[in-house]
Amino acid sequence: MKLHGEALRSIRAPDPERLAPLDRIGCVVIVGSTCTGKSTLVDALRRSALCKQGLVDVPVRYLTRPRRGGDDTVENVFVSHEEFARRAGTGEIAIAWRREIEPGRAVSYGFAASRPGVLPVYSANNAVFAPDAEVSPARAFADALFVGVVAPDPLRAERLQRRSPDLWSRPGEIARRLEDLASRVEDHVHVVVENHGELERAALHDIVTLVERARAKAG
Repeated sequence: MKLHGEALRSIRAPDPERLAPLDRIGCVVIVGSTCTGKSTLVDALRRSALCKQGLVDVPVRYLTRPRRGGDDTVENVFVSHEEFARRAGTGEIAIAWRREIEPGRAVSYGFAASRPGVLPVYSANNAVFAPDAEVSPARAFADALFVGVVAPDPLRAERLQRRSPDLWSRPGEIARRLEDLASRVEDHVHVVVENHGELERAALHDIVTLVERARAKAG
């Protein structure tokens, strides 16, 4: 993968033609199936000079499910459906979408408004591509660089059991999350980060470099 620089070891473009029309990057959206390691890469961005110098903003994410053991409370703010609607109504939540976790049970997600004049990096999930995601505003990600994070599905299952052991009391949700195969994201994104095995360390460096290069194409 190149954005005006040398190729990055853990990053590749599943379809290089998708990058060609991306003349302007308004935001970076990091997506992927459960436990591919999205939060780990976003944490690397938060610790980077890009964020410390105010060049990149990682808006906090709101969601309407109960907090679980192992949840990242820096990245996430857990609120009720009523509180989510209130914050969305005031503009505190600037981008929102929903995801069906199990039949009859959906979770709403949203991002706080980003700082003006700074490239925002959003930590999302694959639900943003679903026809029923109800992304609001509808063109919130129209000029986004989509970055998919992948890892082998057996490894994802191991990570999920370590990260959220209490979730295993909900077999329906576990099945729904693991059925969302990591490779499916490749149909939607501009670039893919291989975040597993010997590439995990490289991915921490490469995601920061990728976002730094994306700033050069920011509007």
